[in-house]
Amino acid sequence: MKLLIVDDEEHVREGVELAIDWESYGFRDILAAEDGVDALELVRRENPELIVCDMSMPRMDGPRFLELLRQEGWSAKVIVLSGYQEFRYARATLLASGVDYLLKPFKIDDLDRVVAKAVDDIRRSRHMETEDIHRNYRLREADSLRNEQKMAALLQNEPIQEESLLQLLQDVGLTPHPFFALVFLPMNAGDVVDRYYLGDESLFRFSVWNVLRDIVSHVGSYYGFSYDAFFVVLLQAELDAVDLDFYRGRIGAAWEQALKLRTISGAPPSPATAGQLHAALKAAKADILNANIFDPTRPPHPPKPQPYLSVMDYEVLVLEAIRNRDKGQLQQLVRAFADALRSKPYVPVKELQHYSVEANLLLMRILHQLREQYSVEAMPLWISDLGEWERAFRSIFESLIDNVNEDASTVQTISAVRNYIADHLNEDITLPMLAEKFHFSPQYLSKRFKEMYNVTVMNYVTQSRMEKAGTLLKHTELPVLEIAAAVGYEDDNYFGKVFRKHYGASPTQYRKMHKTS
Repeated sequence: MKLLIVDDEEHVREGVELAIDWESYGFRDILAAEDGVDALELVRRENPELIVCDMSMPRMDGPRFLELLRQEGWSAKVIVLSGYQEFRYARATLLASGVDYLLKPFKIDDLDRVVAKAVDDIRRSRHMETEDIHRNYRLREADSLRNEQKMAALLQNEPIQEESLLQLLQDVGLTPHPFFALVFLPMNAGDVVDRYYLGDESLFRFSVWNVLRDIVSHVGSYYGFSYDAFFVVLLQAELDAVDLDFYRGRIGAAWEQALKLRTISGAPPSPATAGQLHAALKAAKADILNANIFDPTRPPHPPKPQPYLSVMDYEVLVLEAIRNRDKGQLQQLVRAFADALRSKPYVPVKELQHYSVEANLLLMRILHQLREQYSVEAMPLWISDLGEWERAFRSIFESLIDNVNEDASTVQTISAVRNYIADHLNEDITLPMLAEKFHFSPQYLSKRFKEMYNVTVMNYVTQSRMEKAGTLLKHTELPVLEIAAAVGYEDDNYFGKVFRKHYGASPTQYRKMHKTS
């Protein structure tokens, strides 16, 4: 939390700072200002949670400063310090949601008391805000999913049911007027979801739309939704071609900066009506299909035509690797093919899509030769990142190795996965990382781990981390920040949320309860 001390006398500011152990209350940043003008500027820039403020100051006095705080809607708690026993000062404190009013010279115990009260109020407000955020998130997530399902059903029909689409667009805040259709194909969404969202795809999508709102909410009316492998943004605004290209690039850049999500985008140059949405999406997808996967931001300028490689040329070698249960050989084959693609200066998305179709054909041929009836997930067609394509290819064919002639050694290896998790809780653990380390496909590892231990891999990781954190809180005096790091959480705030969800209490509350008992 942040504290702002406002007083025109330097010794008073220093006295307030030294009188209280602010860090014990959770204040990490202490700001100072000599008058209301400087203080208001700091509030606008830093948004402190608590303000300790004098009343009699030059340029802008306390009452005017508190009045502006109220007018601008700042929620900081205020403790007023003054040597003047005037009602207008006490009234200004109350109007600004002040916590208390202390006369100079004040007693340290009195200041400590009102600070404790202020911190309790701040934490109570934060808890209520968090509950509201979670409630709104659940409601918005349900509404969003329902609207996406309606949109998907409408887009399956051609020609589109224009009247139904117009009604849906009005429900989400658009008007019957034309709109621009911007289409984004995520390049590394799988890696982002696993690495930064612990496999929680709904939370990832929630973050995607939050970032979008920050970029386009001031531009005009908009609606963002997921459709097939794409993120689609319908934007109603007065934009020329240059403006449209600017916001299209800015949305992609914002997702990459905030979420580490890279995308390839396409958009028709002119707005479309509801009845033209199919055509607009097709035009945007055509842009994406021609984009170079190695540099999607540049307009496609392909060199002289180059022959496609052939996945089918690897059929005999892939089949041999599967029959020999040789994942090392399989990985070398996949890497060799991917490296051959990397040597090409220009690989459009449509070419990578062609290789995905070939990979699915190869999969069907190998299953036929093995006389296996396994239900194996096919290669997705809309992949635009060569690393993601390589991982998907390898995962699908490794799953065949996992399922052909499964033996007892698999059980021992799954047990070794659990032991590895227990020994590396302070490290970054993801399902793809474990799968690669123990030579399983992520799907197979997830399935077999759940069958053996009745819990998913990532839920087991979380449970193990929380159990270790609980033990450390009960039996050591380590700070919460160090305990969070010891169980693999760099962000202590996120650790606190996960801990509260698991135990029903914050780490500090949990420690106090067990110390008391």
